[in-house]
Parts: sequence; structure tokens; C-alpha cells
Amino acid sequence: MAKTIPPAYTFDWLAQADPALYARLQELRGQPLDLSLRVNALKSDPDVAMRKWADLYGWRYDPVPYSTSGYWIKEARIAPSSTIEHRLGYYYIQEAASMLPAELFDFSHTNHPLVLDMAASPGGKTIHLADRIQDRGFIVANDASRGRISALRIVLGTWGAINQAVTCLPGEWFGAHYPETFDAVLLDAPCSMQGMRASESHKARSITLTEVEALAERQARLLESALRAVKVGGQVVYSTCTLTPQEDEGVLAALLEQFPGCFAVEDISSRLPQPAPGLEVFESKTFPKDVRKAARLWPHLFNTAGFFAARLTKTAGLPAATSAFNPHAARPRQMKIPLPVETRGMVDYISGQYGLEMERLMAENDLQIAEIGGEFYLIGKALNARFPALPWLSSGMPLGKALPDGWQPSHEFVSRFGDRFTRHILILEDEHLAAWMRGEDLRGYAAGPDLRGEVVAVRDALGRNLGRAKVLENRLRNLLPTRLF
Repeated sequence: MAKTIPPAYTFDWLAQADPALYARLQELRGQPLDLSLRVNALKSDPDVAMRKWADLYGWRYDPVPYSTSGYWIKEARIAPSSTIEHRLGYYYIQEAASMLPAELFDFSHTNHPLVLDMAASPGGKTIHLADRIQDRGFIVANDASRGRISALRIVLGTWGAINQAVTCLPGEWFGAHYPETFDAVLLDAPCSMQGMRASESHKARSITLTEVEALAERQARLLESALRAVKVGGQVVYSTCTLTPQEDEGVLAALLEQFPGCFAVEDISSRLPQPAPGLEVFESKTFPKDVRKAARLWPHLFNTAGFFAARLTKTAGLPAATSAFNPHAARPRQMKIPLPVETRGMVDYISGQYGLEMERLMAENDLQIAEIGGEFYLIGKALNARFPALPWLSSGMPLGKALPDGWQPSHEFVSRFGDRFTRHILILEDEHLAAWMRGEDLRGYAAGPDLRGEVVAVRDALGRNLGRAKVLENRLRNLLPTRLF
């Protein structure tokens, strides 16, 4: 019978290697972690937004030291999970340890990086990557599980990320089909989730050592694919939410042995508030010295769940693979690029209607308009230019649709850019706010005659962007999507 690691995380190896550390971690078992969140930098300045929300909701908070937009909520009169801002994608509730991987990339030398998130769902790290590249460049957000794709798409849509495409492929596929293509690859690998401190998203569970070893073998295959898919000189971040050495230092050691001289493990200690080196020894195995340059987040030191992360820089091409990974992959969805005169018409209409510098916005973010399934989308130009054969499931942001009585912008478009509108804006009185956020139409509501029949951006007295509405005679039609209430 296989030996089982019980939910109490009584790891024999840790108890023997460091009894004091083991005892300290046992003391923390069952103690709840402080809630943490990350501000949407595409919509707000994180520091400004946190000061405003702290006053509004009675929050006391501390910054997560290795994240430019992450914060621990130490006290809260109103829970972060129950605010309007949370529902509308102004921040994402995320365990603090999970904020480390996206922060490790250095994008300072790449204006429009191509990024692969190899195991992306539910999407917290993907939207963090979108923030890091300021939604410029392009992200391929992949997850091998079809059942997890819906959550990924919802998170991307709520956040407002445009330069992205969602795929559902085995991670091994990318190294074979897109070798030396990406500037950066994130592999937050599927793992045993033995973080020694349970969180809401990572519950304590039993697992056998046989399962740990099988996961380590899969992780090594995925990391090899990531190293093949990244350009020479590009970066791979490998991370797990487990502290089992087989899945962490053991995977790095296996790849260093398999591909000597092809990549370097970078020292990331300067990114952390205190040292957190990888292990030198596990049981009878001594790891290569470079493995210590990785980061092992111990719960008692970092106030997080247990976590492991390493940044690798590819220094040379990998030898040819011994076997090709070539599963059947569907064709990409069909999209139609409108004629230039049609695109110009839409751009001019939106600019004139809402006072948004649409042409400039599209140029700065390298976007184009495309028609998919009868609706219009903002799509990153990189999708067609760099990935014409990629079997993507969704991409970009819904822009809106043409109706018999005019144009209706999408909720996602208004949610991302409504703060920049200077025309067709309606300020909602506080007395109507609760009904509005329940998705109700406001009957008997009389807006100005100049807005009648128009789709407008709705704000409240605090300036919060509340989505869109259609102004009718004596009624304000609520156009919030049903998933928000």
C-alpha cells in the first residue's frame, strides 16, 4: 500500500531535517490566513485606490512586499468580497503567495512581449501578467482542462484584458508547435497542493507519495515544454503551491541535469523581504547549488500558504526532442476583419458618442476590430500576425453590436474604459444604487431628454463606473450582465 501524506502535513522528511521548523509549522496549522487582494492596475492606480477603499470600507491593510499591487486586509468593516468594486473587477481576491510568479518577470527590455501562461485557470496570474505588460504585447492563456476554461474566460472578461487568447491544450503541445516563440512563459504547475497551511482555494487533502512522484514527472515534461517554447534570452517562471521537494527543487534539478548549459536559475532573493532559498539537500539527495537561487515561501516567515517559485533564463537552444508531441488540435475560431471604411465608421462613432480617443487607444495597445459570431470585438493584432494557426477558443474583448436603433457597446468595454468617457454619462443617485446593483430596471426614472434612446455609461456619486444603461422614457434599462447579481 502506498504511503499517504495526511492532511495534517506531517512530512517525515521535514520533521527529521528541521524539527524546530516542523513544530512551528504545526502551530500554524488551521490558523486562517489574512485575506489578500490585488488591485486592477488597468483600471486604477493601486495606492490611490487602496486609500480610497480603506476610508470607504473601514479597511486596515499592509502591502504585500513583493507585489506592486497586492495588499493584505488586516481589518475590515465591510468585507472585500461584498463590495461593488469586487463585483466589477477593480480588484481580485488572491492568496498573497500566488502574487509572486508574475512579479518575477523582467519586462523592462521588451515593449510588447509575447507571453504564455501554460496552466492559467482560474486566471489570477494571467490577469496579473496583463497588468505587468499594461495589456500590451500578447498573452496566450492556456489550460489543459476543458472544465476550467469557463472560469478563466470570466476572470479575463471581468478584469478587462484585451491582448489575450484562451486555448485548451496539453501544455506539452507548445514546446513542440511553438519553439522559441515567447518572450516569457509562466508555468504555475499542477501540483499536490501540500502548502503546509490551507487556504480557501487550496484545501488540505491527503495524497500518496506515488502521486507526488507522478506529478513531479508531469511537471518536468511541462517545464521542458516551457523551455522549448521560450526564446533564447527569454524567461520562464516555474512555480507550485506545494512544499514537497520532489515537485520543486527536484524538478529543477532534473532539468538542469537533462539540459546542461541551456538555462540558468536566476537569483531572485532581492525580490523578497528576507531570504527564502531553495533546499540544498532532501533525504539522501544533494541538489545542484543553483537550485538555492529559487524561492521557498515558508508560511511562518511570509504570512502566506507554502509556495515555491524560480525564474529561469534560457541561454541556449535545447537539443531536439526524442519524440514529437502532436495531439489533435482543433482549428482556430473564424473571425472576419471588417473593411477599413467599416472600422473607421465604428471608431468615429464611439469617439463621437463617448468622447473616447478610440483611434489612439487602439494604436497604443496594437488592437484591431474583428467580427466573431455576429458581434464585434477588440482583438490584439498579434493573434493573426504571430499565431495564425493557434486553436484559440476566445480572444480579445467584446466591443459591442449594431442594433436597428443604433450601436450598443458591450459591458466589458464600458467597464474597462467608461472611466475615460466624457460624453453620454449618467450619474446615478445613491437611493437607486442598491436596486441597480441587483440588476433591476429603474422604472419612473426620468433622465434628460438629450439622453433618451441612448446607451450611457453609469456612475455613482463616488465616481464608480457601474456599467451601462439604456435611457428610455421614464425608465432606465439595466444592462449589467446577469453574472454580476
